[in-house]
Amino acid sequence: MHAVKILARSLGMLAVFSAAVLLGNAGPAAASNGSNQLLCFDGTTDTANGDTGGAVYGGVCTRTSNGAILNNSVPVGSGDYSGVYYKTSSLSGKLLGDVTQLSFNYTGVPTAGSPRISLPIDTNGDGTTDFYAFIGAFYCNDGAGLVDPIHDSTCTIFYTGGPVSGDPNWAAFVAAHPTWHVGAIPFVIADDAGLWTVSNVHLGEQVSERTKKDDCKSGGWKDLERADGSSFKNQGDCIQYMNTGK
Repeated sequence: MHAVKILARSLGMLAVFSAAVLLGNAGPAAASNGSNQLLCFDGTTDTANGDTGGAVYGGVCTRTSNGAILNNSVPVGSGDYSGVYYKTSSLSGKLLGDVTQLSFNYTGVPTAGSPRISLPIDTNGDGTTDFYAFIGAFYCNDGAGLVDPIHDSTCTIFYTGGPVSGDPNWAAFVAAHPTWHVGAIPFVIADDAGLWTVSNVHLGEQVSERTKKDDCKSGGWKDLERADGSSFKNQGDCIQYMNTGK
């Protein structure tokens, strides 16, 4: 029953904010950031921008040094949502079996649907998102705030039209659908009432190249990572990695 509610709510919310997020209109934060930087979206911004068809939504996403605060703690209008994404993702177009990076850390109490990864699914490789798979912290975590379906065999995968109980793990999901691809832009979202932080968000973002130490400056270090997927502590840590690889 929880899974059915997640899918029904998610499809409704996607209809509201897909234009704002997936078509690149996510408010002021999107305009000033590069394709490899983590971007926020939320109901408050989308409502202010006129992207909600006249409905009033709440929820506030605020960037932090290595992630974001997703704040849906004050009920507003038709509902609340907030989340993060990368403007471009290397996962788009990949077969599910070729995905090796899909995870995030969180704090806060997960609900049946929040926070979660919403993964666009393209069933025939034509570049069109047909529906979404959902990987939520409630059904997928290591007990210490990590959602990592690729490496955690206990993570349940739900998807539109799939079994109510979901697929038991990523391997089963891939085996059942070997020709499915990742569609447009994956994102992490919370659309229940609550307050969470998300960090170390990995959705196919650009990995730092050691030759580009200038990318660490002016706050750029916050949105870069090492080849092993780990984040930088500060600008100096980033520049050291670019210079030495350590």
